[in-house]
Amino acid sequence: MHTAFLLSWVVSNLPAGVAPPVPLEPVPTPQQLAWHEMEMGLFCHFGVNTFLDQEWGDGTESPDVFQPSELNPRQWVQVARACGMKYLVFTAKHHDGFCLFPSAYTTHSVASSSWRQGKGDVVREVAEACHEQGLMFGVYLSPWDRHEPSYSEPSRYDEFYKNQLRELLTQYGPVGEVWLDGAGSAGHTYDWEGYFALVRSLQPNALIAICGPDIRWVGNEDGLAPDTVWYVQERDGKPVWYPPECDVPIRKQYWFFHTHTENTIRTPEELLEIYYRSVGRGAGLLLNIAPDRRGLLPDEDVVALKEMWRIVSTTFRTNLAENKPIIASNVRGNDLQYAAENLVDSNANTYWATDDGVTTAVIEVDLGVPTRFNRTMLQEHLPLGQRIEAYVVEVHENGNWKTVIEGTSIGHKRLDRFSDVSADKVRVTIRKAKACPVLRGFGVYCAP
Repeated sequence: MHTAFLLSWVVSNLPAGVAPPVPLEPVPTPQQLAWHEMEMGLFCHFGVNTFLDQEWGDGTESPDVFQPSELNPRQWVQVARACGMKYLVFTAKHHDGFCLFPSAYTTHSVASSSWRQGKGDVVREVAEACHEQGLMFGVYLSPWDRHEPSYSEPSRYDEFYKNQLRELLTQYGPVGEVWLDGAGSAGHTYDWEGYFALVRSLQPNALIAICGPDIRWVGNEDGLAPDTVWYVQERDGKPVWYPPECDVPIRKQYWFFHTHTENTIRTPEELLEIYYRSVGRGAGLLLNIAPDRRGLLPDEDVVALKEMWRIVSTTFRTNLAENKPIIASNVRGNDLQYAAENLVDSNANTYWATDDGVTTAVIEVDLGVPTRFNRTMLQEHLPLGQRIEAYVVEVHENGNWKTVIEGTSIGHKRLDRFSDVSADKVRVTIRKAKACPVLRGFGVYCAP
C-alpha cells in the first residue's frame, strides 16, 4: 500500500514516459516528507521552572509562582517565521507535572494559579498563534510526572497520561508533532503502544517523536548530527524510515529561562556551525529559545538567532548553478523527464535519475566563467528512498580538476563547506549507491 501510494505520487507529478525508479523501501510517509521540508523548528520550554531558576522541578512548586507579565506567543511565532523556522514545539507539561493548560485531571496547572484569575491557557495561545501564522504546532507532554500520585502505579498513570494526551489532541486544533521525552523514565513501564495508538486515532497526521516511532532523537543535546545520517533504522526488529531531530538550547545547558545567563547564549557563529551540522547533514533542527518571565523570547537570544539566519539567507540566496548547462553520464531511458537539467531548475518535484542497475554516475555543471564559491548543496528525491552512499565534489580551477569534498550520505539536504575556489566547472561523482541515484537538486553558493 505504501509503495503503491508513493509510486502513484511520483507518476502523477511527472509527464508520461519511461517508468520512474521503483521506491527503495522503506520510504517516508507523506507526513515525514513534509517534516523533512520544514528543516528547522523552535522549541519553547516554559513553566514554573521559568520563575524559579531551575531546570527540573520536583512537582511541589506552587502553581501561583507562574506569573508571566506580558505573555505573547505571537511574538515567539513571529521570530520563528522570520528566522526560517516552520514549526514550534511547546512544553505543555514538563517533568514537574505543571500543566500549561487547564487539565481536568490535575490541580497542578495554570487553573490553580492567580495568573489571569485561573482562566489562562498558554497552550491555547501558542496553538492559535501557530495556526494563525502558518507554523506547524507541536506539543511536548512529559511522560515523567513528578507531581502526579498515580505515577507509582503504571496502569493508573497510563490512563491519566492518555487523558491528558486526549485533551491536548482534541482541544487545540491540528497538532503536527507529539514530542515524548525519555528523561527520568529509567525503570518505569509505560504503555507506549497505547499512547501511540491514541495519537494516531486523534491526530493521524501528527508525527510521534523521540520515544515515538516517527522521528528519533539524534543522541545528544548539542544539536549535532553525525557526518553520515541514514534515515532507515531498525525498530522493533524491522527497517523503518526514522529520521533524526537535533534538539539544542540557545543558552548552553539551559532549557528554561534563568536570570544572569546571558553569557551562555550561543553566538551567531556557533549557531551557524550547529545549522551546518544538523540541517546541513540531512537532519532536522529543533532549537530551543526559552521565553522569559515576561512570556517573551529574550531580546539577546533573538538577536543571535536573527544574525545566524541572516548569514544563512545571504549564503543560500543565489544558486550559482541555477539553469547553467549541465550534463550527466547517464540519464534514465534518455528521457527528458529524468534529465540532469532537473538538478538546477529550482523545482523540488523534478529530479535526475539513472537507469536501473547504474549506481555510479557523474554530473557536471558549466559555470561559464571562473566563479568564486565555497559551498555546495545536494538533495535526494526522498519519495523514492535514500540511496546514495558515497560521492565526491570536484572543481575545475586553473585548467585542473581538484577534489574539494568526499562525502557519504545525502538525504534531504547535504551542505558541504570548503575553502574559496574560483572555478568554471563543478562536478559530482556518485561513487556508490544502494540503487540508481535519484537527485532533485544541486546548488553552488558563496558564503559571505
